Amino acid sequence: MLQPGGGFMATNATLRQLLGSAFNERPFGRAMDIIGAPDWIDSARFDIVAKAAENHVIDPDGTPRRSWLMVRSLLMDRFKLKAHRESRDAPIYALVLARPDGRLGSKLRKSDVDCRAVLEEMSKGRKPTIEPGKGPPCSIGTPPDRLVTSAITLSPFADVLSSRVGRAVVDRTGLTGGYNAELEFTEDRSLANVHSGAVSNPAGGAPSIFTALQEQLGLKLESTRGPVDVLVVDHVERPTED
Repeated sequence: MLQPGGGFMATNATLRQLLGSAFNERPFGRAMDIIGAPDWIDSARFDIVAKAAENHVIDPDGTPRRSWLMVRSLLMDRFKLKAHRESRDAPIYALVLARPDGRLGSKLRKSDVDCRAVLEEMSKGRKPTIEPGKGPPCSIGTPPDRLVTSAITLSPFADVLSSRVGRAVVDRTGLTGGYNAELEFTEDRSLANVHSGAVSNPAGGAPSIFTALQEQLGLKLESTRGPVDVLVVDHVERPTED
């Protein structure tokens, strides 16, 4: 994650996680399809502490893109990374409104928090106000069998969903601005039947993520095809410690 004062810190992170954050430009970006990476992309783990010469600059949409570009430069320097993006046609899910009248579920609520202002304050080392029983604003929590967002737009929410359903998810809800969401479901850790889009409840537990999206948020996943960004790793090496 990015730290106040222009810092970046990663603890016990895999190369796949580092690449996903750096190229998706957010710490909770979707798990990218990565081609050509070595076997240790998921097994070797790294602790990284880095500091830029200047504070983070927050773009109008709330993304500190310049900082994530510096993280890419770090990977190029320390991991000798050479990589490029490609777009390939593949099965995806479209995140859409589930109800004809557009009514949202009870656990998806519009937020009036200005995330750009919050992130600018956090980049200066100022802690945001956290309501009792709530997570920090402008964040996504991913405990087992739950997704909790605070003032997050539906695009990064769709990115996080992709790691839970084994396929890229694209936001096509038409909803703008930030939302608070609380999604509880039984996660299919095998992902064996995830592409079927089945919405039946697992026996004796919380609903599948497909059912939970419809019942709790008023959203649904529609199976379709579309362009998917993949990252092709041309070269990478294990870094030396310092």
